[in-house]
Amino acid sequence: MISVLVSTHGSTAKGLIETTEMICGKQSQCEAVSFAMGQSTDDFQQQLQQKLKNLQSFGSEIVCFVDLKGGTPFNTLVRLMADFPNIEIVTGVNVPMLLETFMQRDDVNLPTLLPDIIQAGTQGIERYNMASMSVDESSDEDF
Repeated sequence: MISVLVSTHGSTAKGLIETTEMICGKQSQCEAVSFAMGQSTDDFQQQLQQKLKNLQSFGSEIVCFVDLKGGTPFNTLVRLMADFPNIEIVTGVNVPMLLETFMQRDDVNLPTLLPDIIQAGTQGIERYNMASMSVDESSDEDF
């Protein structure tokens, strides 16, 4: 099973995991690490290292989701890649990405799963407004 770490500014990481678990059930080998306002980067790095060590003990690949490329969670994980060569970092975390990961991570390896994660994340973004809504009742989409 591929392990999952979600790290964001503020408490979003925990909320994203909880939201996704409402859809697909409680997950194991899954950790959230929040970068709190006013927290030192050294303290944050230590938290990430501890969670990565815990996940690494399962002997599996680790996918790390972050909210923003170039932010503290991303930059800290990039620095930690030397000590944790089995991690991959994916930016722009959202619920569709996590859902895809949780549904497939038992059955595939990380290189196989990564394109599906990216596709799910981008396909989960759409714009709806009154002008884009069809008046043809037969074209209703399932939500």
